[in-house]
Amino acid sequence: MTTKRKPYIQPMTPTWWKRLPFYRFYMLREGTAVPAVWFSIVLLYGLFALKHGPESWSGFISFLQNPVVLLINLLSLAAALLHTKTWFELAPKAAIVVIKGEKMGPEPVIKGLWAVTLLVTIVILGVALFW
Repeated sequence: MTTKRKPYIQPMTPTWWKRLPFYRFYMLREGTAVPAVWFSIVLLYGLFALKHGPESWSGFISFLQNPVVLLINLLSLAAALLHTKTWFELAPKAAIVVIKGEKMGPEPVIKGLWAVTLLVTIVILGVALFW
């Protein structure tokens, strides 16, 4: 037997995510993928410029010195740091660490991840600047 009643379909507006702060932050975090794509393209451009000789590399350096490109790169860095922060806060929920029968809190894991990130950054900068 079929019914003639229409099923209730909750309307979904294109701005559904603007209603709650949780969803707004979720969309912001997911939006960090766009600056990551920008950085990947710039990195590839730099690699190809390096491959094609000093003139091409010089053009790449002048491209990076453009104020608009510099601003976009700073926004990309901010987006990467936001994404990293949220990822590090998620890690303790995904990997539960038990020491001597007790569950370890999230703080040591988060601090450890930031410490490793800082250490790797310092090593890479040291190699790049002083080698």
